Amino acid sequence: MGRIKDFFGTGKDAAKKIARYLIQLSIVGYLIYQLQELGLQTILESLPRNPLFYVLYLLIYFSLPVMEVFIYRIKWSISFRSSISVFIQKKVLNTDVVGYSGELYLYYWAKTNLEKTSKQVFNFVKDNNILSSIASTLITLVLLFFFVTQGYINIDEYLGDVSLLNWVFIILIVTVTGFLVYKFRSAIFSMNRNDSIKIFLLHSLRIIAINVLQIIQWKVGQPDIDYTVWFTFSAVLIVSTRIPFMPSADALFTTIAMEMSNIVSVPTAAYAGILTANLILKRVLNLVSYMASSYFQDQHAVEVSDEDIAEFKSMRGESNDNNSV
Repeated sequence: MGRIKDFFGTGKDAAKKIARYLIQLSIVGYLIYQLQELGLQTILESLPRNPLFYVLYLLIYFSLPVMEVFIYRIKWSISFRSSISVFIQKKVLNTDVVGYSGELYLYYWAKTNLEKTSKQVFNFVKDNNILSSIASTLITLVLLFFFVTQGYINIDEYLGDVSLLNWVFIILIVTVTGFLVYKFRSAIFSMNRNDSIKIFLLHSLRIIAINVLQIIQWKVGQPDIDYTVWFTFSAVLIVSTRIPFMPSADALFTTIAMEMSNIVSVPTAAYAGILTANLILKRVLNLVSYMASSYFQDQHAVEVSDEDIAEFKSMRGESNDNNSV
């Protein structure tokens, strides 16, 4: 794991990493302070008793590694049984270590175990990440538009009076960005159009399913709270997870949600247990799933060499140069 840390260099990179960890610690610290203010007994009493709540969380948690198996099978000859542990470890590394450490792990595993060149492996990992980001951004905008237009969220309560000119500007930015991606797709993507569409649709399906399951899970955990509250929290969760380079997005979301009791007209204690339960479940599952997937993997744990780090880093730079065309 020390090798992976070396990949991110020193100087400015180290300063950015330290800043991210400070942000993460401040968020977690503030969250702990809030929980203490509420009282442990109050939180424990609000924890969900319905087993379905925890079953739904398992579906949400494992949706990404399971879907990624099917996505990568489009171009790679891998079986579900042999690769699911790899994608679970990739998820945990990206969540609890630092961004791109999971991609580095996957890159080395694929290069070692598949009959693919380093460039073929890197290009597919890169293309998948870009398509995932595009799908996530697009679905986020669609879901927010749906929540607002269907009356689940009164956007004026949060943003005040937004002029028509502002909305036109936002739509224009999204349209221009989409046009540029389509125009220069050959310079951005290495895969063909059909495979790109398949992967985009799979990511879109997963993102929609996760958001629907999340709202249902919250409702199951606290059925007395109206759906409009959960739709509002879903919108906050969507936006908070789209903040770039933000560590512990789930902790950030929980912190924001606990400050919204006056806005949603619901006591914080009524939903603190549910949000805290998800936060704890994620940390526990990350640890357990990573240990289990490491144990059941056929090969030994990946040990990334200096040459692999340099190769991966150089191809990242080459990709960035190509994407700037």
